[in-house]
Amino acid sequence: MEPLVSVSGLSHTYGVKENRAVALRRVDLEVAPGERLAIMGRSGSGKTTLLNILAGLETPTGGRVVIAGRDLAAAGRRDREAYRRNVAGYVWQQPEDGLLPGLTAVENVMVPVLAGRGSGPEQVAVALGLLDAMGLRERLHDRPALLSPLEMQRLAVAVALANRPLLLLADELTARLDWDVACELLGDLTSLLDRLGTAAILVTHDPRVARYVDTALMIRDGVAAAATPEPGLARGHSR
Repeated sequence: MEPLVSVSGLSHTYGVKENRAVALRRVDLEVAPGERLAIMGRSGSGKTTLLNILAGLETPTGGRVVIAGRDLAAAGRRDREAYRRNVAGYVWQQPEDGLLPGLTAVENVMVPVLAGRGSGPEQVAVALGLLDAMGLRERLHDRPALLSPLEMQRLAVAVALANRPLLLLADELTARLDWDVACELLGDLTSLLDRLGTAAILVTHDPRVARYVDTALMIRDGVAAAATPEPGLARGHSR
């Protein structure tokens, strides 16, 4: 099976000459269709830079990044926008950054659905199904400001999955949550990913998130090395 995500020799720097800072150093990784990967590391390790490159939000200074046959390192602005619209869903570290504050929960999910596939009963059913899977059936008509941090995070996930992307990218999905609450979110998310057949890359500083994935990478000072998730938990939704 061809990998969905193929990254080789990825490097990225900020600034020039004496102000040059290396964020990533020759990172290699692959993700198969439907696979889940955790990218772990401390703040400033380079993990968010890597996620932004995988989302097409930044262009790497070296290496190859091929996702669903698209070479993001060589893609122009319009191609990257089409990629985010059709291939990759993104959950921001601050989930409200991906939500429209003036719209209700169901309207927020309908925006990408309508933009991608037109209107109709099927699209409404998709939006309602995602919100139900994320435990927001009772909050359909509430705006983001009325939601708890957990509910806002759940809504951001539903919005990111609205167009049935091949790949979900999430930055510190559980950072603002107590671990018991985070477990509920991760359990519901992994069940939904299984149902949709969607791959996921989760950036986190919390090694416990690796219990919910198939493979894991640890990044230190821009260098990535394989890490081993706890055995038997990735598909079991265990704490």
